[in-house]
Amino acid sequence: MSCDYIALANAGVQALQPYQAGKPIEELERELGLKDVVKLASNENPLGASDLALQACRKAAQGMYLYPDSSGFELKNKLAARFNVSPQQITLGNGSNDVLDLIARVFLSPGTSAVYSQHAFVVYPIAVQACGARAIVTPAKDWGHDLDVMAAAIEDDTRVVFIANPNNPTGTWLKKTELEAFLAKVPENVVVVLDEAYTEYVDEPEYPNGLD
Repeated sequence: MSCDYIALANAGVQALQPYQAGKPIEELERELGLKDVVKLASNENPLGASDLALQACRKAAQGMYLYPDSSGFELKNKLAARFNVSPQQITLGNGSNDVLDLIARVFLSPGTSAVYSQHAFVVYPIAVQACGARAIVTPAKDWGHDLDVMAAAIEDDTRVVFIANPNNPTGTWLKKTELEAFLAKVPENVVVVLDEAYTEYVDEPEYPNGLD
C-alpha cells in the first residue's frame, strides 16, 4: 500500500496551484508571428549580459567544484558599501521571491494574518497560503495600493503587510508622503515589507527610497 505523501503536507501547501510562468520568447514569437520580443515581466535584459557579468561567471566557474560561501561575505560587504548599510542588515536570496518566502516563513503561521493589496505581486498570496496564515486582501485604488484601507485592515493577528512600490504588475507607485503617513499608522508589532524589486524603473522626485 503506497503512502499519500500529498496528504502529509500542511493544508496551505496542499491547496496551492502551480505558478504559471510567462511564455518563453520563442513560443510567443511563433504564436503571434512577432520578432524581437522584449520580455520585461521576467526581468530579462534585451541588451544581453554585460561583459563584466560574463567575465565574473567564467571566473566563478573555475571554483564550481567547491561549495560557495553560504554567508555571502563578499557580496554582502560590497552591497553594504554601495548602499551605506551594515552587512548584518542584508539577507541574500535567490531573487526577491526567495526573500519574500523567507519573510513569510519567519513571521507567518496558522492563527496569524497578512495584508496585501488586490492586483499586487502574485508571490504574496502564495507565500501566505503556504504558511497556513490568513490573507487580508484590500481593494485596489486606481490599480494600486490604497494605503488608508490597508492600514484600517490590520487586525490583532496581523504580522506582515506587503507593499510593492512600484507595484508589479500594474506599474503604479506611491509617493514618499503617502508611505510615511502609512508607516506612522502601523502598529510596532507588524512587519511592513517594502518590495522595491522594480525601483530602478522609477525616475520621480516624489518617489520614496526604502533605505531612507
